[in-house]
Amino acid sequence: MGFFELYGIALLTVLAMVSVLWVISVIVKDASIIDMFWGPLFVAIVWVLLPLGEPFTTKTYLVSLLVTLWGLRLAFHLVSRNLGHGEDKRYQLWRSHGGPNWWLLTYPRIYLFQGAIALVVASPIIAAYVRPDTFTTLNALGVLIWVIGFTYELLADVQLVQFKANPDNQGRILDSGLWKLSRHPNYFGDALQWWGLAILVLTVPTWWALIGPAAMTAVFLGISNDVLEKGMNKRHPEYEKYITNTPKFFPIRFGSSHRTS
Repeated sequence: MGFFELYGIALLTVLAMVSVLWVISVIVKDASIIDMFWGPLFVAIVWVLLPLGEPFTTKTYLVSLLVTLWGLRLAFHLVSRNLGHGEDKRYQLWRSHGGPNWWLLTYPRIYLFQGAIALVVASPIIAAYVRPDTFTTLNALGVLIWVIGFTYELLADVQLVQFKANPDNQGRILDSGLWKLSRHPNYFGDALQWWGLAILVLTVPTWWALIGPAAMTAVFLGISNDVLEKGMNKRHPEYEKYITNTPKFFPIRFGSSHRTS
């Protein structure tokens, strides 16, 4: 299959999923359920393409496996954290200012928007089928980068869960472990995994596979980090000190006693 055919299938897959999720969100009055299905959007893409996007190669199987591990782990983490806690506060705020037609506006503003971002980020998945060349040393490096990113994100999430589970930490900011190295180590690990996937499938003709992780990193550095930190600043006055002493995204500065939650 060619580039446009593969992306067309991916588009239909994502469109079907976000549309069904949107209907469910309207019924349960919780627009934030899309967050729990962010990972499964990509899992669906790889498993729809796998039987259709011949030929099968080491790259296509590896991409399918790694994306599935990433997506299902992320979904498990978010479901276990969010399920039963109602709509996320950010979405509640948007709902309060959205007017009586907010339920309708959520479809383009949240569901179609996140679906569009997913299609851009999915460029390494498409590249695995467009150019399934011989597996090279560079591609093997991509797998190693993915493993490092997966481990990094997993450890960051585990540290945050354990911190929040301790009643003594109520109202405090996590400033130890990976959260001492950057304010968003889970996002950094996530982005690293997508850079690994892009390098795994990278060839000269499929340079555009790098667009996916570049977009993911841009979202983390811009929208996601800023939205979260505005909320943290309102709830935790001491968060300003943590910001001053801790790098935003890349774990490139060490030392200082800081505080995240």
